[in-house]
Amino acid sequence: MNECMEAKREIAEKFMPCAKAIAALGNEARMRIVLALLHAPERGLRVGAVAERVHMSRPSATHHLAILKEAGLVSVLKEETKNFYYMDADPELWGRLAALFSEISETVRRADEEGYPFGSCAAAEKEQKA
Repeated sequence: MNECMEAKREIAEKFMPCAKAIAALGNEARMRIVLALLHAPERGLRVGAVAERVHMSRPSATHHLAILKEAGLVSVLKEETKNFYYMDADPELWGRLAALFSEISETVRRADEEGYPFGSCAAAEKEQKA
């Protein structure tokens, strides 16, 4: 198999375990929440504070925080009846994301050097279709 095609296959394999996190980060409202949490005190923010900082309703903030939590990007610290949301420093998830984007960056760099879409990868794609 062509080196370019192999690189694309590897990227596709690495993408799936990161899909929820990428989808969660692909929404402007959730990106604003992530930025608010990154600037928050260490123990995090309550839903009302998140909503206020990102200028959205409390139910909307709750919805978006749940998506970020399900994606493994945000965790909750419970203190009695109070919930504080904070960025989760899960090294495994962030490592997978870093590896995926590093692989994409390297593949794009090599493809650019080879003149993609007209270089060897394009030729290999044509061969595979034939």
